[in-house]
Amino acid sequence: MADPENNLAVPRFPLVLLLAAAFFVAPLLFFTGLTRNPYYLQITILNIAVLAAAALFLRASLKDGAWRLPLTPLTRPLAALGLVYLASFAWSWYGHAPFFRPAMASEGLKAGMFFVINCLAVFYLALSVPYGGRDAEVPAGKWLALIAGWGALWFLFHWLRLPPSGDGLFDRLFDPYGALVWAAGFAAVVLLIRRCRQEDILHLALSAGAIAALYGILEYFRVELVWAKLLNPYGNRSVSTFGNPNFISTYLVIFMPLAASLLMKADTGVKRAYYGLVFLAYEGMLMSSLTRSSWLGAAAAFAFLFAFASHRGQLKANKKFLYPFFAVALLVCVLWPANSTDLTRSGLLDRINEAALGIRSPSAVSLSGDDGRIYSSFHQRLLIWTSAWQMGLENPLLGKGWGQFELFYPFYQGRLLANFPVMRGLRTHANNAHNEVLEQWSQAGLLGLGAFLWFLATLFYGFLRFYRAAPPEARYEAVPLAAGLAGALADNLLNVSIHFAVPGLAFWWVAGALALRTCGAGTYPPWKRPRAAAAAAWLLLLCCLGAAWLWQRQFTREFHYFNGFRAMRANNFTAAVSQLRAAWEAGSREVNGNYEFGNAYVRAGELEKGAWAYGEALKSNAGYDEIYFNLAIVQKRLGLAGEALKNLQVSTVINPLNPVTWQALAEVYLTLPDRQAAAGAAAADLEEAVRIFPGDAGLWNTLGYFHTLLKDYGAARRAYAGGVKADPANAMLLENLAGVSRQLGLKNDPDLAWAEAFGRLEKISASPGPVPGDLEAADSLLARDPSSPKARLLRAKIYFRAGRLAEAREALQGLLKEKDADNQARYGLAVIYEKEGNLPLARAEWERFLLQEPGNAAVRQRLKELQ
Repeated sequence: MADPENNLAVPRFPLVLLLAAAFFVAPLLFFTGLTRNPYYLQITILNIAVLAAAALFLRASLKDGAWRLPLTPLTRPLAALGLVYLASFAWSWYGHAPFFRPAMASEGLKAGMFFVINCLAVFYLALSVPYGGRDAEVPAGKWLALIAGWGALWFLFHWLRLPPSGDGLFDRLFDPYGALVWAAGFAAVVLLIRRCRQEDILHLALSAGAIAALYGILEYFRVELVWAKLLNPYGNRSVSTFGNPNFISTYLVIFMPLAASLLMKADTGVKRAYYGLVFLAYEGMLMSSLTRSSWLGAAAAFAFLFAFASHRGQLKANKKFLYPFFAVALLVCVLWPANSTDLTRSGLLDRINEAALGIRSPSAVSLSGDDGRIYSSFHQRLLIWTSAWQMGLENPLLGKGWGQFELFYPFYQGRLLANFPVMRGLRTHANNAHNEVLEQWSQAGLLGLGAFLWFLATLFYGFLRFYRAAPPEARYEAVPLAAGLAGALADNLLNVSIHFAVPGLAFWWVAGALALRTCGAGTYPPWKRPRAAAAAAWLLLLCCLGAAWLWQRQFTREFHYFNGFRAMRANNFTAAVSQLRAAWEAGSREVNGNYEFGNAYVRAGELEKGAWAYGEALKSNAGYDEIYFNLAIVQKRLGLAGEALKNLQVSTVINPLNPVTWQALAEVYLTLPDRQAAAGAAAADLEEAVRIFPGDAGLWNTLGYFHTLLKDYGAARRAYAGGVKADPANAMLLENLAGVSRQLGLKNDPDLAWAEAFGRLEKISASPGPVPGDLEAADSLLARDPSSPKARLLRAKIYFRAGRLAEAREALQGLLKEKDADNQARYGLAVIYEKEGNLPLARAEWERFLLQEPGNAAVRQRLKELQ
């Protein structure tokens, strides 16, 4: 094989610098006080590094008069995938109302840039970095020294760092000791990969992953080296430097088979120490992430790895070392503690047991749950998957439109939440489908899914052909790359990680490295039409420069947005407006910044500008109910009731679970100058409102009013009766119900009689003790309307006062099962547990009570006394 130093199409040193930035700086560098997303800087560095590397190859193409991006058997499926994505977006663009198109363009641009930069460009860069061939020896000792030495320097950072000298970008970025450590690490990495062989880049990825993994393990055991306090946004799940435990876990799944494979053929103590450290660090971090999808992915990856005789044979050949090593690794996996404060429980067994208890029967695999019981981790995914399936069904050929999942998902979720009450606590704002098959199906339809599967089939078929024909050493080196990809794909049947920057880089680089190993570097066809090709190359080069500039502007936007966000929390609205305007000027299509911009204007008293900024937020992403709600409230204050009404209606579609939105909608309907004309629409909207919030007496009352305007007195009576059941002491509802009953000629309205009986029993429930007949009266009241929460709660109170604690407890447990937020029922249940002497359950209920009412001093004192 040709010398890799002379086999690169571009100058070696600039490419080395850029790959060091992408694989060393980007996965490991993050700041907590720079942008609201602490990892935005690393994403920016990664994208600019990849774009600059791509620009090097485009410049070489112009110089050589031939494309320096190789043609391989994978070129056609990737081209087909890109064309399908483009066609899917175009079809969706023309198929949606003009209102959505700015947001569709914003979301489509993000998805398109990710596909071109983080997928295609990374894949072809990997194809363009050659293997070392015979001269492929890797200095394992030096990589081990990098991990140990550079990692050790960070133990001093906490004592040697200086406080920021100001609040500017450079002041927050720069620390003398930190800069020195980073400069030393970057220089060491550049020296280690200076020959720019594929083996060098893969070892850089392994080593960077090991550093991140070791840091994550320290986090898991509550040791923080870098920051003043422990970073644990996901509770006990370590995030390390990747921002999300699901991201680093996929990265580890991709490279862990390679670490194991190299360990199995290690022939020196230094190599065993290096690869063994990498493997065990990966295993420890994988367990610390508590990411079960990645555990499944790792299991799939190693099943794939040892499905091939090359690795089974190597395992047996080196069994004296490997058998004890993997036995210890297996023991570490099983005994890894569930959390840092309880070292006696196995995290693996805990998480498996949790899933088994959460999905106990086939009936649990539905949006109705298992007899009302749900397992949030699974059922939230089921909610997302159902929405994704429905998206694809709208256009089975091309899907909803590539890049449009996050924008339109909330509209599908809203209907499901309205129709499946047990799912209402699982509402989320998903940006991906959490299943790669549904990801492709939902946004690009059967054509997109087919093109993606074509790419994978071509890649793995090429690997299998190569494995059968290649010499033993070459086939051995290809297997772990394929295993890592297989593991990542298995992981992403329950995960979303390969659609994010660093794990995406790992996936597509390893795909390119596997293709290079099994299919060769491909061909570099000369330009048949030099002028046209040169023009295309210049255009692509300008696109690289433009995209790099865009990423720089996006980072600037995030910096100003975070400044504005902090100013808002300090109630400094003038400074917030200034910073958020700077963020908008740097990048006008970012939904969070624009939404905060609108909030800042409104808090500063500039309503018209606030409405404009909310409009800008909707042009960025029109899938957030709170934007429509805030915009509607501003429009209502500006006297634009018609526009406010429309935005509130959209807000209720996206999020039907916000009672304030329904109440505001009812209020706007009541302020319309021609309520008679709007009565039909109002009644239809409010029927949906009371279906979701049957306990809101005000909504029932307004619904009854609009039915009265429509002269539908039967429907009006049902509405007022529903309000009376929700609030039996409401004098207005009782009067309205009595009036409409007279209108209908009803002399003995049963719901009025029910309310009267309820009132009598409520007085009895406050007395020192029940008298004979009270229990029967409570049973009789409930028999008239067995579904009434008010009647069930009142009956429980009366049974409690009669000393019938078991019946009262059962009734209250039933209420909480249907509505976990019912603190009246929870209060009563906690008191019963105290009376029964079941103090652990009483404490648990008081703690849940305080989660919803943290300011309740009496309950807090009661809990303190119990503890």
